[in-house]
Amino acid sequence: MGKKVYAIKEGFDFNKNEKVQDLIVNTWDQCLKLVKGVKGAKYKSFESIEEAKAFLKEQGNILKKGEDNYPLDCLHAYVDGSYNVSTEEYAYGVVAVRNDVVQYIGSGVGKSNSEKNIRQIAGELEAAVKATEYALLSGEKKLVIFHDYAGICYHATGFWERKDESSKKYYEKMNELMNKGIEVIFVKVDSHTGDFFNELVDEKCKEQLGIDSEKVVEKWLSSNKLRVLNSNVKYEIEKVAPKYADNILIENESLGQDTVGIEIPDSINDILEALPESKRSEVLEYAKKIYAKHFNKA
Repeated sequence: MGKKVYAIKEGFDFNKNEKVQDLIVNTWDQCLKLVKGVKGAKYKSFESIEEAKAFLKEQGNILKKGEDNYPLDCLHAYVDGSYNVSTEEYAYGVVAVRNDVVQYIGSGVGKSNSEKNIRQIAGELEAAVKATEYALLSGEKKLVIFHDYAGICYHATGFWERKDESSKKYYEKMNELMNKGIEVIFVKVDSHTGDFFNELVDEKCKEQLGIDSEKVVEKWLSSNKLRVLNSNVKYEIEKVAPKYADNILIENESLGQDTVGIEIPDSINDILEALPESKRSEVLEYAKKIYAKHFNKA
């Protein structure tokens, strides 16, 4: 019998404080260091390197950005998580984009530390759920989720075995949401490779935990312009890139110049009540801008 090799689909390197994915090692001791104490770790031993590689290539329903085709005519959501070793807190982040216009940014610190043993994975799972909830509230029928943690896809689809409570809850919640009439396509994007929206969501997570970032967003904005849906989204980006606020452009901000003859209803609340909750703030903000431009000039 030949010497065994060990294929690790999902593990964690506590010395480097980083996830381990799709790695082949030669000894059980090497494998043990990367899977022991890691919730949801997925690994297997093989008699040959070829078998190990085949195991790692199993993809389930996951696609990869830059290699596979995915829908471009729907909402895209970039999700991520982060973890602060000092405070033992995790954070989640969501950046929703349509046609290169940032529609929504959501981020926050986990409500409790009950999942701190899985570190930033807790934030990544929470981010995927929140992205799907946002898409449903916005009336979307299709959503592409971009993620760097493969478990976002594999746990949601059931491709990976769910051994711990966090993956079980995630599977149940995602399937509950997907059964409400939204198609979710999962696309893996490599972390820290210069993908702007992926870097943006990463920096929003770090901002929540007070962790310094490499300022990739700020560097990108120094020579590029970014379109956003409204001032709320712009404000969220300014938090991580305050130097280049002028390069963050609010979409359709100039539409007011063509609306001089518009009739402002007496009961705008009636209109707002008839809209989905997710759209009310956008409509109200736009109405305020129109009013300020045409009826409140000094």
